[in-house]
Amino acid sequence: MTDTSKHSIYYKLAIALIIAASCFRVFICLVHNPMDYIWSDMARHWTSGQHFPRGGYSGAADPIGYQVYVFLLQKITGYNELLVGLASALMSVLMPWTYYRAARDFGLRKAAALWAWALIAWTPSLSVIYHFIMPETLLLFLEGIALWMTARYLRRGGTRAFLLFVFFWTLTCLTKPTLGPLAVICFLWVWWKKRTPLRDLAGAAVLAFLMLLPQAFRSKVELGFYAPLANTWLTRIYLRSGARRFYLHFYAAHGVQPVNPNMQDAELIISSPSCFIRPLEPLSGWAMRRAWGDSKASVMIYAEHGERDWKEAFDRYDHDPHEWLAQWRENVILFLFSQSWPESFGGEWDGHLEYRARWMWAPLILVVFVLDVRELVRRRFHLIPIATLLFTLALGLQNALIAEGRYRKPVEPLLLLNLVWVLSSSKAGNASEHPSVSAEVSEAV
Repeated sequence: MTDTSKHSIYYKLAIALIIAASCFRVFICLVHNPMDYIWSDMARHWTSGQHFPRGGYSGAADPIGYQVYVFLLQKITGYNELLVGLASALMSVLMPWTYYRAARDFGLRKAAALWAWALIAWTPSLSVIYHFIMPETLLLFLEGIALWMTARYLRRGGTRAFLLFVFFWTLTCLTKPTLGPLAVICFLWVWWKKRTPLRDLAGAAVLAFLMLLPQAFRSKVELGFYAPLANTWLTRIYLRSGARRFYLHFYAAHGVQPVNPNMQDAELIISSPSCFIRPLEPLSGWAMRRAWGDSKASVMIYAEHGERDWKEAFDRYDHDPHEWLAQWRENVILFLFSQSWPESFGGEWDGHLEYRARWMWAPLILVVFVLDVRELVRRRFHLIPIATLLFTLALGLQNALIAEGRYRKPVEPLLLLNLVWVLSSSKAGNASEHPSVSAEVSEAV
């Protein structure tokens, strides 16, 4: 994969696979149009886009990034089913390309970067999601761009490149705050490598602050407290409760649109898809403990109290270290083996592909970890393996919310890129720096 010649069989095969995968991705979005699946979470995201910038509890509690995207999508397409499908297909096709661009600017040779593009493009988990209205569709795309901007700043430097780096990582976190650890890792790396001037840091801080302001004020008005990235209280309380179904009674402040316009109080029923699956089937019938019963819990929240009711509910469900460890062990198993919702629950043929392909992630994580540790032992340090290692640990070992297969998606393209990176490095020999030449990087397309 280190041969960059356009006459190489590896080069030609990678190009053929990319073209075929791109056509497959367009086919999926047109055959399974996103507007045919407006139910459950998809309906919530679609409705939040319709009501933007209002949206009641859901609009103020969910990250704002995807709401803006859905709002613009609805305005541009006029709710036309074909145009919505084409827009989803376009993002699906472009998403793997962003990781290719990041790989090239990080210094990966062209043939190897093309193989990373092909692997990401053909992975079922990273393609089937695009026929649903879900934040991960935008998130994967933005993550690739943010990594590209990280590599671009490391290669070029300069105020403009740094501000673009901060802009896209902030936008990514506004789409899903779970990308925060990866953003912090990349920020610390570029600060260490480039010694970013204080004026650039100050300008970036102002930019990030301004980007966080709209949702901060929106959440303050509708939720009663500042939550610029999202309201994380609900998922944390739900995990602690140990219940299968969780009822939220949210009483909006006076004059604020409630979640359910037909009710003075807005009742939401929350239940994780992980409570209804057997992630180790057919090898085992194991399921998390709350999946075996129909336990229920509820909280009553008044927006006028700010965070007080949320904190009291969180403290009320406090548990001992043994229960914390039990929930943590369940989360690790779910992260490694769980299928992704909603793709694998729709019954379509592409959803079955995602369901069966989920077995690749645990072995891949193990292989990549071993290869990354070998790189570190050999004193070869680069952001891609280090960021992948730390970010996978951060998501895989978290115990703040119930893990789902869908939450693993931001790690998946990184694992594939990391694998190609390390294998390409090994083929190039034992040089202390990863093989790259500036001429190759500048010719990237």
